Amino acid sequence: MVTCWPCFPLKFRSDLDNAYRRDLITTPFGQRMSYMDDCFAGAPQDFLVCITIHKAIEVGVSTGDLYVRISMEKMTKSTRSYPNTENPFFNEYFVFEFHCTLAELLRLTILFEMKKHMTYKKNVVVSELMVDLHSVWNQVNHGYFKKWGRLEAPIEDNPTQEAAVTTYGYLQLDIAIVSQHSAVVNSGLRPEKQDTQTMNKYAVDHDFDDVEKNLMTNATSMAPSNIRYFIAFYRGYFIRQSSYMIQYRFYPFKGKTPVAKSTTTPVWNHEIYFAWMYPSVAQRLLILILAHENLQWKCVAEFELSLEEIAFKGIPSLGPTYIHLYDPINPMMYVGRVLIELRSEMLVEAQPSHVLSSKTLVGLDESRYWHDEVYLVEFLPLMGQHIQTSENEYKISAWLAEHSSNVLKGQLRTPSGRFISALHSKSFRRQTPFRSCMFRVRLPDNRAKYESDFFMLGVINFMHSELDIFKIFQIKYPLQEEEQAKCLRAILGKILTRIKEGLDAHRFDHEVKPQRTTWDINRQLYLLDYFVKLPQKLHQLRQRLRSCYLEHLAPTMADVVSELQRLVAEISALCNMARLQDEWPELVLSLSAGGKELGRCRLNAKLFLHLQQQDLPQQQETLSWRLRSFPFKASTCTHTCPNCGCTTAIISGCLSIVVERERKEFLATIKSDWTSVEPMLWQPTTEQTHFICHVYVHQAKIRPGGEKKSVVDSHLRIMFAEQAGETYRAPGTLTPIWNTVITFKSLSLPGSVNLYAKNPPLLSLEFLTSEKIISDDFVGMGCVAASVIREDRATGSNWEDTGSHWWSTNPDKNLQKLKHLTPPPLKWVPISRKGSVQAEVLMSAELIEISQEASMQDVRKEPQLATGIPAAIKPNMQNFILEVFFVGLRNYNKSSMSSAGKRKIRVMMGDLVLTSGPSMARVRNTINFLVAYASGVVSLPDQQEYWPPIIATDVLLSGFNSESTLGAALIPNSTSFLQRDKTLRCVSSARRQTSSATSTTVTVTDVDEEKEEETEDEAELEWEEEGPPARITSWWRRLLLIMGLRTADYANRKALGHESNLNESESMDEREYTWWTKFYNSMYWSAAEMNHEHKHQLVIYPNELEKQSQFGYLQDWAIAVPLVHGVKFKKQAPPREDVYATLKMQFKLTPCQCSVLEDPEAGGDMIRPMANPLKQRDQAALRALQETMKLIVRVYIVQGIQIRPRDLKGDSDCYVKLYLGGKTYSDRANYSPNHSNPVFGRLFELEASLPGDHMLQIVVHDHDKIKDEIIGHTIIDLEDRWRTRHRATVGLPNEYSKSGYNHWHDKILPSEILLDLCKKKEIPPPYYYGNVIEVDGILFGDETVISKDEPMYERLSLAVLKNLDKLPSLGYKLVPEHVETRSLYRDDYPNVEQGKLQLWIELFEANIYVPNAIDITPVPPAYFEVRVVVKKLTGIQAGDRNIFGKLMSDIYVIGWCEDEDKEQSTDIHYRSFAGDAAFNWRMVFGMKYSPNEDLMVIRRKEGLREEIELKRPPIIYLQVWDNDVITQDEYLASLELNLSNLHVPYRNAQACKPFPKKRKRINLFKRKVISGWFPLEGNPYPAQPKREKVKTGKIQLQIEVCNDMEATTRPAGLGQDPPMALEAPYRPDTSFNPLTNPWKSFKHILWPAIRKYVLWSALVLAVVLGLVVTFSSLPAKLMGIPLK
Repeated sequence: MVTCWPCFPLKFRSDLDNAYRRDLITTPFGQRMSYMDDCFAGAPQDFLVCITIHKAIEVGVSTGDLYVRISMEKMTKSTRSYPNTENPFFNEYFVFEFHCTLAELLRLTILFEMKKHMTYKKNVVVSELMVDLHSVWNQVNHGYFKKWGRLEAPIEDNPTQEAAVTTYGYLQLDIAIVSQHSAVVNSGLRPEKQDTQTMNKYAVDHDFDDVEKNLMTNATSMAPSNIRYFIAFYRGYFIRQSSYMIQYRFYPFKGKTPVAKSTTTPVWNHEIYFAWMYPSVAQRLLILILAHENLQWKCVAEFELSLEEIAFKGIPSLGPTYIHLYDPINPMMYVGRVLIELRSEMLVEAQPSHVLSSKTLVGLDESRYWHDEVYLVEFLPLMGQHIQTSENEYKISAWLAEHSSNVLKGQLRTPSGRFISALHSKSFRRQTPFRSCMFRVRLPDNRAKYESDFFMLGVINFMHSELDIFKIFQIKYPLQEEEQAKCLRAILGKILTRIKEGLDAHRFDHEVKPQRTTWDINRQLYLLDYFVKLPQKLHQLRQRLRSCYLEHLAPTMADVVSELQRLVAEISALCNMARLQDEWPELVLSLSAGGKELGRCRLNAKLFLHLQQQDLPQQQETLSWRLRSFPFKASTCTHTCPNCGCTTAIISGCLSIVVERERKEFLATIKSDWTSVEPMLWQPTTEQTHFICHVYVHQAKIRPGGEKKSVVDSHLRIMFAEQAGETYRAPGTLTPIWNTVITFKSLSLPGSVNLYAKNPPLLSLEFLTSEKIISDDFVGMGCVAASVIREDRATGSNWEDTGSHWWSTNPDKNLQKLKHLTPPPLKWVPISRKGSVQAEVLMSAELIEISQEASMQDVRKEPQLATGIPAAIKPNMQNFILEVFFVGLRNYNKSSMSSAGKRKIRVMMGDLVLTSGPSMARVRNTINFLVAYASGVVSLPDQQEYWPPIIATDVLLSGFNSESTLGAALIPNSTSFLQRDKTLRCVSSARRQTSSATSTTVTVTDVDEEKEEETEDEAELEWEEEGPPARITSWWRRLLLIMGLRTADYANRKALGHESNLNESESMDEREYTWWTKFYNSMYWSAAEMNHEHKHQLVIYPNELEKQSQFGYLQDWAIAVPLVHGVKFKKQAPPREDVYATLKMQFKLTPCQCSVLEDPEAGGDMIRPMANPLKQRDQAALRALQETMKLIVRVYIVQGIQIRPRDLKGDSDCYVKLYLGGKTYSDRANYSPNHSNPVFGRLFELEASLPGDHMLQIVVHDHDKIKDEIIGHTIIDLEDRWRTRHRATVGLPNEYSKSGYNHWHDKILPSEILLDLCKKKEIPPPYYYGNVIEVDGILFGDETVISKDEPMYERLSLAVLKNLDKLPSLGYKLVPEHVETRSLYRDDYPNVEQGKLQLWIELFEANIYVPNAIDITPVPPAYFEVRVVVKKLTGIQAGDRNIFGKLMSDIYVIGWCEDEDKEQSTDIHYRSFAGDAAFNWRMVFGMKYSPNEDLMVIRRKEGLREEIELKRPPIIYLQVWDNDVITQDEYLASLELNLSNLHVPYRNAQACKPFPKKRKRINLFKRKVISGWFPLEGNPYPAQPKREKVKTGKIQLQIEVCNDMEATTRPAGLGQDPPMALEAPYRPDTSFNPLTNPWKSFKHILWPAIRKYVLWSALVLAVVLGLVVTFSSLPAKLMGIPLK
């Protein structure tokens, strides 16, 4: 639902007072004249969603191959798999391309699935993350950078065992949305400023591995919690009868309600509920209303809801409430409404099931929440103007939802009079008694809930009004800063009082009957909290004004005003976004003529609601029955900006919405102005009021290219009531100055003056251009609000001072008088057409009440045109010298135009016209001029906001002295060329040259040369102050410096402090360093563990060098403006300018001390171009422009960043191609295979001649076997870099070195550069005082930290060059040694970035000695051998039970580095009962490691012949396993060793515990050897994967890193084999393989277990045998006893 105001949604619309204001756009002219991209937010455009998946941690799956799958809008892409680790590393880049509207894009959700490869079944989803693009768009720069997303359980009905883990981990991502308007390429001057201190800070400064600090979530004070949402759909009401069904989607949940068949009042009573995390980055609910038409389901309405917007720092809640629906294709068409409710509850369970469920509800009783009232909606039109039709009859009606009013008819008439151009608009005026449109409507009575809304709207309007008063006060008293500060403090006090009165009157905690919902309570608490804190901010602003010094008062007031404007915008946004519940449908006014609808006016109905009288200190006033001017927009208008130029009519009238039973009370409140004769018939108390209308039109500025010709005659038409007036036709210029007053006399308007005083009426404007041959061309339209002055105030509201006792006698009343100043101050009024600002007019208007007698004296109806606006508001003119250097035309692509003849450039500013000489011969696409300088005196207003722009036109000289204009360029920010610290004295050349009586050439002399030097005492005082350096004029100070008793006044003490921090033991041989050392050392600017202060650094700019403000955007010597030949308007897109060339010029505007120049002939032609510039160095610069300069161009291509993939699978194979001067330089053979961040390290040395070969084009191609494809290109202007004073030819290193990787590679030494600059500026040469240098009266100390063996004078000279902006005579920076990051673009995707390219350029003159180039060939990764000795393990949880039930494990350790298929394993420590194991086993891994990138490089074969290169962190993976014979081996624990960022191990096993975050880390590639105990991350229950993993086990390791030479000279064997054999570990006798040692198995396994049983059995057997033997022999013995 995206249309133009008043045809745009309520959530984007402010109150009517603000919407009707035409001075809301307060941006500078240069930005206002740009095409308003916001107007085309609903137009389809190209978007790129760029995603980088860096890595994941703690995913809960240690075995198997893991990969990430990205799904979005039926498109899927996947990363490569990463094996056997809980912390997989991916670092892969993906791009999704869309062509749609912004609203359609922001509905999409990105699904990230962490999946596990399975061999014989479908891959398993381990966890997933969902991110709404709406959340991404709301971030800074529309993206997340290295943020961690919390992985959640997959949305599955039956989760698999592999996915049933407790911890799901985190995924580190980059997500960015690139649109055509988010990275617009603009070659003009840019007003923004950048902090030069943060230039070196690269993207890796922050600790991005800290998950808690970098969690990807929306900003909220609420901790993440599991919430169950309940969404109920009760019933609906629709205009058309059909079968209705609701389709809902909360990604990934989606479903439908039951179908309500053939009805206009469907009843569903359907509720859905599901569990989800809040706050979350996926929280958009989409509701689609489907109707069954023509045997298919059609979407008739849609509604989108963000859970964040309805939470108010609590849990989300909404309703029950009706949501009003409009047709998605025609947003002005009301479809119906649906009663919904959303509630939520927090869950206690940690892992709720993500399942969507539904149930049937009982119908909702609405009377519990609101009561309905019958309202009367009445619209009373009085008169209309600017009605775009040729018909003679009109019809007006109104409707709200399904209710509509009666239709009013009337006759249209054309304003009488003679006009310069044809008048195509009509007007009407209704006669008394006035008839109205009326209808009844039943709506919920939400007046109590609207109380807070009306209060916020009142505060907004009040703050707007007070800021307008302050602006007028500044205009009236421009130089009285103390009085302005008093005025601003008084305004702040009034705003504070108003807010406090509202809080005391309980405007936010009102009672709502019959029942308040959760949303009502949360919203009231949220608003109350905001407005309780707001007075504190206002008190701080008042305190800033009180404590400010006089010299800082002006900037402080500007800051306070901007902060107040920000607060106004903040409250407006709060008022708009907070009202999602209990909103009324929109009120629509419709105008038609001849059976065709002309336009509609969409209004927020509640703003016209009549409120009952209440006992409040501030009686709230709404717009009910207040006379308004209602603009009507065409029904075909789809623009989203308020001033788009699609207005078809402006109708003045009254509108109200009144409860029917309160109508009598309403009539009583308006009886002073209106009387109701009968229903729908009104009579004003005062039948009519007579006014005289003055319209003051001073000047205009027109965008070139919007007309058939670039420079044409133009005039402005003003229409009001039934009259129309025009300015005279301004002769051909894009900055016409009319200085005209148009007076409408005898204006009789219906009603009293009170109706118009509260609501100033709107005057319609039409801007037209006319030519002699072609008919008039329409430029655009606009409107301006007229200030209404009562008759009693007409004499006392003038611009004269009110007296010296301004603040002593009722200051509040005096401030209010400023509202009704006559004449009103001028302001810029935009003129728009088809969504773009085409012109601006500096004007104002007023309506002054006059008596009936005065109106009868002059009965002439025709407007009067007079020259000369009143002096009170007319800008005060001052003289300025405008100097123009015509550099030439560049990139000229109109071949048919160039062959027609010579051309010249004509520059116009105000009343001044300057012309260049005729053009010279064309060299390729560049054209220079014979006379390249002109100057003259121009009169400009003293208020810079009134300054006209500078217009430059391309004039073609054909035969017979005829001229034709080919194109034009507008330079809007003309104030940027003002030489603020300089004044020139103008002398008429007639006084100096008597031979030329008719010549009036202006001669300019410098006034600054006459300044006196300051005294020695003042210099001494400046010496003691800390701050910027000052000139040294004292000989005593120089003597102290020579004696060494004083140090430099300006020295980089921070750099000098580095000397004590250097550790010589850590410093390395510089021969090991290359340029890449300096580059990578500059990336990690604040990471202490990676940045080494004994290494040199350079500057890495995050964007192009020509976008750096500290170097004047490289346009200090000339600005480049596009020449436009025409504009092509598109239906659903911004207009496209036909740019055919770039014009380079330099401007200087200098204040002039002379009076108005004499003009004896009174012809106004006293200003003529000058033949020669005045200063010798300017003459030399002009001569250099005419000469051809041959250059050597060195282009260093460093690397690409996030290059958009062009291959269907994988990344692009990138290489670089250069185009310069018609020659092509290709590097196809050295392409970088399969990289999104390719490292090129290539040098190209080219030849060029300026100005012909000034544009260098660098194109990145994708290498392919069939046809190479262009990825993107960037264009560099070499002429800007060669000519600029910032010396962008060769960057200045941070330190001076004769040799090494930081060697000085410019052809001129620092001392020679400094001496040359001093000669050019005519200042004394530098003077050296030991370790101090003096230049231009400023002292500098040595800033060298590393290269202290170099000559001191070169080091000091370089210190001055680095701080050149501190010198009073120079005051600008020089370009340092740098690498710039340039964006790549494609022609078929305009302004959509395709990636970035890092490079730098060096320029040398071709006919002199050129130093050797820098070798930036990428350092190949070095071979390293990593030897890991696994000594002992302890604390390992057992994974098996033996046949006797005892816990034990057969432990072994595996490890791998580059390839998991090449894993190495220790022997098996059999039968470990206590969790201990001993190995003393060596694993040897080879790797190729790049120290600069801190990554190991892996090359693999992929496909048949293609070889890819992967870069991963240097990690050694170790895993502990339990060996099983029959079943699969069981995983026990693991350890990952990042060799370049390794935690320091513990010395003994007792101290070993999980590593804390702050434990020291080391780089083992420098430390070489380390040994100690590391904690393992183990699974205490291997057979139960659902249990949480804890860190229990410990492992003792010895790790050694050897380079290639060390590995060759000291080889080591694997395991315990020689060379360097290891001793066998001590293991208990019970550790052996029972299958291969049966005797040991019996001895150590079986015998210990059965020994006691065997012994006991033997004993028992022996006893039994003994007893048996005894008892068996007992009878024989007994028988053998002789009987006595």
